[in-house]
Amino acid sequence: MRRFGWTIITLALLGGAVFLIGWLPLRLEPGSYAVLVTKTGGVDARVVAPGGFRWSAAALLPTNVRLVKLSPRASERSLEVSGELPSAAAYSAFMAGQPDFTYAFSARIIAAPDPSDLPALYERWGVADDESLSAWLESEIELAASDLRAALRSVMDGSGDIDEASLALAVSAGHPSLDVRGVRIVSSRTPDPRLYEEARRLYSSYMDRFRASVEPVLVAASSRAAEDQVRIDVLQRYGELLERYPSLVDYLAIEAGIPPRPVVGK
Repeated sequence: MRRFGWTIITLALLGGAVFLIGWLPLRLEPGSYAVLVTKTGGVDARVVAPGGFRWSAAALLPTNVRLVKLSPRASERSLEVSGELPSAAAYSAFMAGQPDFTYAFSARIIAAPDPSDLPALYERWGVADDESLSAWLESEIELAASDLRAALRSVMDGSGDIDEASLALAVSAGHPSLDVRGVRIVSSRTPDPRLYEEARRLYSSYMDRFRASVEPVLVAASSRAAEDQVRIDVLQRYGELLERYPSLVDYLAIEAGIPPRPVVGK
């Protein structure tokens, strides 16, 4: 009976040891993640996260498992955006007081590597330590900042509203490996959308009336110019013909009832 008890205890200890060896999060430091790379299976698509349950039988084989430990840290980028609404100069010059239709923003984006995409970063970009992860983040957040500039300009060109949450979603859509934690508009200067729309409407109405009054004149002038050009072409051909056949002058004179030219020397 005592031997059976010791057997149970031994099996329990062995089972506990096996469990602990295969429990991968125990090998992580607080705040760090790991990419699981095994000789038998390659790169595991699921990241090893701290505090979660992740057990792998591959870890029971000596030297079979390698944990690429990474500590994603957030970074931020500040940016300035300025420009003007479409046809701003024309609309402003048309309105009394020449209102300002330019805009300017000071914004900030905060982002970090998405922990769930660390295996993909390891395979695709060779991110194998915190230094290379930081370098990737700096490059990616710069691209995200460029996309944020474009998104701000797109919103302004469409006379839409600036919404920080929507801007963050728009940037995230183009950078799936980036965890965009926030977009903040630090300061902004935007034109009055109602005044701009009124200027656009008045300018468009003025141009319609201008075209309606000018186009008939242009058509008539174009028609007269075409007729004049036809007459010039006809006279030019007559001149070339008479230059080649001088006797045609007398013939045309007789046809018109005009006495022919006197013959010189007779």
